[in-house]
Amino acid sequence: MTTPDTAPKIAVPRARVEGAFTALAAGDALGWPQEFLSRKQRVQPTPAFRDWQRRSGGRFQPHTEIIRAGEYSDDTQLTLAVARSRLAAGTSWWAHFTRNELPLWMLYERGGGGATKRAALSWLRGIAPWKQSEGPAVARYFEAGGNGVAMRVIPHAIFHAEAHEPTALLRDVVVDGTATHGHPRALVGAAAYAYAAWWLLRAQHTVGFGELLTALLDSSSTWGSVPSSAKTEWFDAANSSLRDYEKLWAAVVDETRQLLLLAQRGLEEGALADDEDVLNRMGAFSKEKGSGTVSAAAAIYLAARHAAQPVQGVLRAAFALGSDTDTIAAMTGGLVGALGGSDWLPPEWSAVQDLQYLRQIANKVAARATPEGAPPEHPPVTTKALDHILDSLVGGHQGDLDFGGARQARVVDFYRPTPSTASINVAGWQLATSDGQTLYVTKVSKKSKEEMTQTAPQRRPSEPPTNQPATHYEDRLEARAGGIKLTVANLATSTAFYEGLGLVAVKKTRRFVSFGAVSLVEAQTAVELSRGAVTDEKPNRRNRVELHVSSIEGAHRRLAEGGRQVQPIIDSSWGEPSFHVLDPDGNLVEIIEKRPSKESAWRR
Repeated sequence: MTTPDTAPKIAVPRARVEGAFTALAAGDALGWPQEFLSRKQRVQPTPAFRDWQRRSGGRFQPHTEIIRAGEYSDDTQLTLAVARSRLAAGTSWWAHFTRNELPLWMLYERGGGGATKRAALSWLRGIAPWKQSEGPAVARYFEAGGNGVAMRVIPHAIFHAEAHEPTALLRDVVVDGTATHGHPRALVGAAAYAYAAWWLLRAQHTVGFGELLTALLDSSSTWGSVPSSAKTEWFDAANSSLRDYEKLWAAVVDETRQLLLLAQRGLEEGALADDEDVLNRMGAFSKEKGSGTVSAAAAIYLAARHAAQPVQGVLRAAFALGSDTDTIAAMTGGLVGALGGSDWLPPEWSAVQDLQYLRQIANKVAARATPEGAPPEHPPVTTKALDHILDSLVGGHQGDLDFGGARQARVVDFYRPTPSTASINVAGWQLATSDGQTLYVTKVSKKSKEEMTQTAPQRRPSEPPTNQPATHYEDRLEARAGGIKLTVANLATSTAFYEGLGLVAVKKTRRFVSFGAVSLVEAQTAVELSRGAVTDEKPNRRNRVELHVSSIEGAHRRLAEGGRQVQPIIDSSWGEPSFHVLDPDGNLVEIIEKRPSKESAWRR
């Protein structure tokens, strides 16, 4: 007799786990720029990543930063945090997640949801969010039913993919979810999504059109049951806050089934079906668009409908303006990757942030590469620990920084996001961790009275204004070094050389490798950009230097008046005009306009 314990294990292909992680991050990076665009706007769907400007900081700390093409948000960050927790602490993964990963994430989070950030701050204080002393805070936790859990549970599905039945998976998903969310919509949505990923990872046959939805509807009593392990003091707190929690849970399971039935009907419409119309019926464009159940059902629908053309499924999610584009695209990517592997991934997605790290950690989770014996204990991450890291960054720390006890990190670049008000300073650091992840840390601080005075007109209040003409950006030319791009004959050889010296690559493409302030560029790229002024012959092939200026026209005019042969100014796809010129030594210099705010952010 075959039992779950004696049933043969299914070996999940490496390509599927890599595809799930890679497509999740790519969907996240593709959908993030559209997250706050309205349905009235129009953006052409494309698998290519793009640079864009992100406004953040709220009412009191408003600022703008440039998000580079392929960079991911909190969806991928937290997926990786869950994966690291499983790998670092074995069966104690939840303690590691809540004591280390979640509190540390507050330092580098990008686009995090409100419920997750509130819970992370509670864990940072050493308090479980359902044990907070403030009643309204506990109530808010149990009202949190968003997609912040569903978006991060792919690692659990991969970790348990060889298991014959999903009991352990569903237990871990719900336990994971309680770290940040208390409402059944968050937990049931995550359970349904995790079950879908688990089912796809294990599929050994050609999955039929709509078969995934049928499997989910037939197994709703499995993924929709309340795990017995959840009936603890947490469950008592849930009953106290929401009353008859199991009844509410059952109602949400039924709600999820209805959403899946809507998805199934959409598939039955065949070629006549319109994805936007189906998603609209499911609530993906409504006020409930961020619900865990709606997001899970939307991702499952798109993955089922576009299983034969997975790129289209991710693009439909990423460019469904008015929906939660980054999260639904990430979740859709996770599912189609779990089924289709990595052969279908478009070449543009090789530029996604931390590609090698994503593949590496996916395979470690699949191999269940947990510590042998007792896992190492890392002290909880506290406010003091985060302050120490920030102080070290502000102080210009050189070398490795302890980053939460389990990893090291070092600064590879410093940048200044643009403040939207004259009363604040904004600084940013790009970090590379010892295991290969890229992180961005931003610090916003109020300007001191001295700084405010320095930026004000230097005259007494009773003194009349000066009659001197106003200084225009073109006349007051400010500049700073943006980085050096070295043109190389063999990109792979040169990359290996610099990596051998200890530099950590923060971005790689087929023709470009960045180490932060220093980058390597394939020779042919410089030839094309210089319009033949640089050739591929070694005596003539010089370095490329990137320079940021406050006025592109002012810089262009000065160089032309100085007798330099300058290329025409061109407008880039991300809205920053630039031109190229050769310096006296024959180096190709790329001039890019990065205009300062009213109170210049160029002065460090």
